[in-house]
Amino acid sequence: MTSEAITPASEPAEEHVPGRKECQILSAARAQFLEQGFSDTSMDAIARRAGVSKATLYAYFPSKEALFSHLIQAECREKCVTLPSPDLDEGIGPALHALCSHFVRHFLTKESTAFFQTVSGERWRFPDLCQLYFRSGRQLVVDFVAAYLEEAKAKGLLAFEDADLAADQLINLVLLDMPFRVALGLELRDQEEAERVMEAGLAVFFKAYGVAEAATT
Repeated sequence: MTSEAITPASEPAEEHVPGRKECQILSAARAQFLEQGFSDTSMDAIARRAGVSKATLYAYFPSKEALFSHLIQAECREKCVTLPSPDLDEGIGPALHALCSHFVRHFLTKESTAFFQTVSGERWRFPDLCQLYFRSGRQLVVDFVAAYLEEAKAKGLLAFEDADLAADQLINLVLLDMPFRVALGLELRDQEEAERVMEAGLAVFFKAYGVAEAATT
């Protein structure tokens, strides 16, 4: 089977709210992809699971690639909706600790990373899926964290030149190899070790970008 070029759908003028039948399809497709993987899932199986005809399924999504692309982008948007925005007035140290703890918990929870593993499992046969997930998911998170760091900078709590670079570095420092372990199906660090890695990463970040005493307030 050859895959279509997979590109993010253009953003609609207004946010699209799926109807009941579309939600049925998306729910069935997500469950099917998680159970069978992308390559082993057929549109026939999705239609049966959703309780709709193939004609109805194709009316919403012209191909399996388009349907999976939609699910990837929805998954990535959901990630950012659930990201916390801790109060910076409580201090930059506690605020970033709370934010980064969310990332660590995400990668320690099997349910949170199941879709990510499904995408990574197709990396050799359908590399466009991984590229789409990387562009859509990681960039949304980096944009969110960068905006948060810019707010901290405006309050005099951090000092840096490039917010996107600082955000990328923060995420990498606190997670270290956790995304690779998840993607490759390797054993994860336990909670205590993951938190130790996070604390060490935050210490390095504050040493690079912290304003004197701001991290301890």
